[in-house]
Amino acid sequence: LAGGFGTPFAAENYFSGRNSYMNAWGIGGSWQPQDSGWIPSASAGYGYNSVYAKNAGDVTASQSWNLGLEWADVFLKGNNAGMAVGQPVFATSLKGDLTPADGNYVWEWWYQFQVTDNISVTPAFFYLSRPEGQNTDLDGNDNTFSQLGGLLKTTFNF
Repeated sequence: LAGGFGTPFAAENYFSGRNSYMNAWGIGGSWQPQDSGWIPSASAGYGYNSVYAKNAGDVTASQSWNLGLEWADVFLKGNNAGMAVGQPVFATSLKGDLTPADGNYVWEWWYQFQVTDNISVTPAFFYLSRPEGQNTDLDGNDNTFSQLGGLLKTTFNF
């Protein structure tokens, strides 16, 4: 676990030596209605990791989950809207029966405008609550760090 997968706390405290190992499992699925309309297509996933830890404070368990919804033909045919919520990998248990405060949430909302048959424009907004997880309040001054951002994606199909 490294490089942008989960909270920094979970990534930094996974393995304490060469003889460490992890058992992991995940499940995911999706569903799409036969006719588009008010009922969205949905996708969801869940993951659980159990880690052998040697040292007190090392991560022994972590989880992740997500839920996404997408509506087709919103306002106009060809325009789509969606949202997703979830938690990237976060530590849920530490060696020594310690419980970390590593949870965080990720939200995303988007709307895809079909400008022409070959061009679409998609503005999106995202919100990250406590993206640093347990490392959010290392200095003891602020445990409310969060991030709000946006992007504008243009897609050309040839």
